[in-house]
Amino acid sequence: MQREERALDTALEAIMQRVVDIKGSLQELLGKIEQEGERSDWPSYLNAYSVISAQIYTLMKVLKNEKTPVLRNYLTLPLQLSADTDDKLLAATEGRVPSFSHDFVPNLLRTKPEPDVEARHLALEAKMAQVNQDTAQKQINIHNKVVKHVMEMVNTAREEWETETSSRQTHAQTCSLNETQILVAALGTGKGIRPTQQPPQQPQARPQPVAQQATPAQRKAVSSVKTNIKAASGMHPYGR
Repeated sequence: MQREERALDTALEAIMQRVVDIKGSLQELLGKIEQEGERSDWPSYLNAYSVISAQIYTLMKVLKNEKTPVLRNYLTLPLQLSADTDDKLLAATEGRVPSFSHDFVPNLLRTKPEPDVEARHLALEAKMAQVNQDTAQKQINIHNKVVKHVMEMVNTAREEWETETSSRQTHAQTCSLNETQILVAALGTGKGIRPTQQPPQQPQARPQPVAQQATPAQRKAVSSVKTNIKAASGMHPYGR
């Protein structure tokens, strides 16, 4: 008996911790919605929903654990009704329920939905009773057909994605990360590129003089120079 009680206490502590985590995430999300409203970006909401979904999944995993006792076999009821403040109950309910009084017990241990919810449920049932059976069946068939079509599309897309992912993993690697980094470094900073050697310069050939035809004035000047030279040679001071 003590072993079962210890197992129940351990399971309740784990469940309460998971519930507290979910409650904290919900409070953060509600505060975010109230403070930011439409100014908040959609990815932040998706992240919050993902966290809450993971926490709920963890809670369900704890409830389905083999070591967790079947909670439906246990009853929850107050051992004593009193109007006096119960500190333990006040701490467990975070200040919401000060005592198990005659006013709180019917609401806390309610086995039926609240009157507003029950009234709406009865109104929906009355509305459903007024619909023709054939019409309702046709609407149900159309709804099931649409849902089935959507599920087929989702399954097909998931299979294609899984096939594409597996094919990517099986393909042989056609590139080298090391070589890619070397090429990027060479193009970006010139790392690893050796400077090219300049070829020796060839001596430039000197331009050859181009023979030009002498003008009449130049010919006359040359002939006068020759005549002067001959005349000078005949007047040598030392004659033979």
